[in-house]
Amino acid sequence: MAHRKLAIDGFDEEKQQIAQQMQYLSTKSDSEVASMVDQKASAVRAAITRGNSAEALERALADPPYGRGLEAAQSANALLVSEVLMATRTQDINSVVSSLSDDDRDVLLKYIYHGLGHPAEFNCGMLLSWHERIVEAGGLGSIVRVMADRKTV
Repeated sequence: MAHRKLAIDGFDEEKQQIAQQMQYLSTKSDSEVASMVDQKASAVRAAITRGNSAEALERALADPPYGRGLEAAQSANALLVSEVLMATRTQDINSVVSSLSDDDRDVLLKYIYHGLGHPAEFNCGMLLSWHERIVEAGGLGSIVRVMADRKTV
């Protein structure tokens, strides 16, 4: 069974090329991106306290940190999006989803899949209810676009 311990992803030339392309996706350093996420977090939390979930979600989804070496900022932004989703009342989910653009719905779906991949950190039941509403609003095309996109959050 020793042959199964070999990480074959390192030998895939396409994955290596993708990793190199993604490295140059962000022109900012990790600390700059982290400070941008922190600034965004204060504006998002202010919108949540005002009860404006649609505005809070739009701000949280705006300019997501893409690229390699930005894992801290990406996880902080994912937690911020999750905070907005949890603060939104169940009866308001449809109106919030319908107020989002198609691109914002796709980014939100990326964050939902990220959260579902980390069940210890996120509420998966809440994420699944949001997933259902996004697919109702955007159709199956949203899922296909997110799965085909190489930029991950």
